[in-house]
Amino acid sequence: MSDLAIIGGGVSGLAAGIYAQLSGLQSEIFEGHSVVGGQCTSWKRKGYHIDNCVHWLTGTNPNKEIYQVWEDVGVLGKDKPVVRHDFFLQVDIDNVKAHAWRDLNKIKEELLAIAPEDKKEVIALVKAIKDFQSIELPALKPKEQMGFWDNMKLLWKMRKAIPVAAKYQKLTVGEYASRFKSPIIRQLIHNYVPNTYFAISMFYMYAMFSCGNADLPLGGSDMISLRMRDKYLQLGGKISTNKKAKNIEIEGTKCKRINFEDGTSVEPEDIITATDISVAFKLIGEQYMDNHFKNCFANPDKFPVFSDVNIYYAVDIPTSDIPSMEIFNTEPFEVAGRNHQIVIVNNFADQPDYTPQGKGMLEILMVQYDYEYQYWDELYNNDRAKYKEVKMQIAQEVMKRLEKHYPQFEGKLSVLEIVTPKSFNRYLGSYKGSYMGFIQTPKVKKEIHPGVLPGLDNLILAGQWLQTPGGLPNALVTGRFAIQRLLKRKNQLDKFCCKKK
Repeated sequence: MSDLAIIGGGVSGLAAGIYAQLSGLQSEIFEGHSVVGGQCTSWKRKGYHIDNCVHWLTGTNPNKEIYQVWEDVGVLGKDKPVVRHDFFLQVDIDNVKAHAWRDLNKIKEELLAIAPEDKKEVIALVKAIKDFQSIELPALKPKEQMGFWDNMKLLWKMRKAIPVAAKYQKLTVGEYASRFKSPIIRQLIHNYVPNTYFAISMFYMYAMFSCGNADLPLGGSDMISLRMRDKYLQLGGKISTNKKAKNIEIEGTKCKRINFEDGTSVEPEDIITATDISVAFKLIGEQYMDNHFKNCFANPDKFPVFSDVNIYYAVDIPTSDIPSMEIFNTEPFEVAGRNHQIVIVNNFADQPDYTPQGKGMLEILMVQYDYEYQYWDELYNNDRAKYKEVKMQIAQEVMKRLEKHYPQFEGKLSVLEIVTPKSFNRYLGSYKGSYMGFIQTPKVKKEIHPGVLPGLDNLILAGQWLQTPGGLPNALVTGRFAIQRLLKRKNQLDKFCCKKK
């Protein structure tokens, strides 16, 4: 048996495995699904490549710490191209268009032309985005291993962003958007994140795009997962798929044995859980849940989660004439009992292998709050046929609006796939169907979980749930941190493979 068992073969588990192998630890990844990737997932339908994760990737700027980590695990590098758009998002409200340009001067000029009445707020918005370009996601050491000078260097790097964070830290995205009179600017700010999102997250998103740190890897989710898998296997790691963990037996303060649903078991020296956090506590028992996670689960108003309904349409003609992402307003339609008045479109024309020759594909994203998960859960469990019928009804309503907005697609759209919050729960074990971690709101102070639990000496947590708001970057770095924490616990931190370059 390997020194280290990693439960979960998503981005976090694969990162942990790669850094384990690089540091001289023999590891094995146990993945419950038939393929690795976790939330970073894609699949085939009728000759189309469905990508249900990556629309951009934080970490594509070589001057940022996290780029080194993506490079370490084989995802990014000089020979690995990314797609760079002139604008991240187009918003069309009543035929007036605004863009989240990479060039911040173009954003300012366009928004001032659209809404001169918002001049003061527009100038402040653009300045805040520019100042936020200095933000770093600490990616090379876990917080508790950062010394005085590590912290001083980080603060110095981010000195321009700190006043912005202080100024807007008590606002949600919805509250900040309401400062603007123009509906198109409000939608550009709100884009497609929930109302309760921390306003600072919007500055972060646009800052990362405008400084080249949020581009789209060519190949998307599949490329990320497969490159990490291949790197791990090349380093001598072992992957066992279709190995869904049932529970972890604990003796005293030691995790003794992992039992799998197929009746087999293993007894590793150390264990890393790189799963959804709700799955981790099912494996070890909720009695090991610490105060941090108890607080998160008990206070959904302060620590919300969210999901999506995602609909994929095949298009019988190319879609290269529309933006990579667009939001437009439309007549209301109902999803899970709530009216939606915008359509969010993701276009895959820049990914040449996603569609058959001469065809296109569109993804529609509809935000679902945690309370809406119950609707999909009950519908699926109580009436499977009705669940499918409701999904198709929504898809047909959205199709009508797409054909109205894009008349060139009339009669050329067909439904490929419909993903609901229940889909995320069924296939990935996601808590309330969430594909992100707990979302930071202005109601709480930001916390970073240390990845260890009291009373368990040989278990390390990894995954996006340790650092709000989750996502691939946090999954990646917590996989790296898990190995640093494991080696620190063993007094072998000097064996860690990858120092700062």
